[in-house]
Amino acid sequence: MKTFATLSVVVLLAACSAPQGEATKFEATAAPQPQTATTEAAASAAPMADMPAGATMASASGKVEAVDTTAGTVTIAHGPVEALKWPAMTMTFKAGDIDISGLKSGDQVDFEFTSTGMDGTLTKITRE
Repeated sequence: MKTFATLSVVVLLAACSAPQGEATKFEATAAPQPQTATTEAAASAAPMADMPAGATMASASGKVEAVDTTAGTVTIAHGPVEALKWPAMTMTFKAGDIDISGLKSGDQVDFEFTSTGMDGTLTKITRE
């Protein structure tokens, strides 16, 4: 009976413990890996941090049709936007953080913006 009891304890202990190789493997994959970025990579990612999910950056040139400082919008008749596969059109953009008070109807502008679907928000605008 002593032999049976001793053998049972050994079998139970063996069945309850995980093999060392598996435990080590799990710990290695579960440990978080530090992430490092170069200054160049971090700098190029910085503007993307403020972009809404699914937004695309693009640029275009056009003519200001209207400026509404109260609503914070600028309507621009712009040329094609290759990055978004848009044809030339007239569109109203949100000003975002851009100061639009110096713009007026008829100004020729180059501009950059983020687009989520057909919603555009200016990130930069300069008169030609």
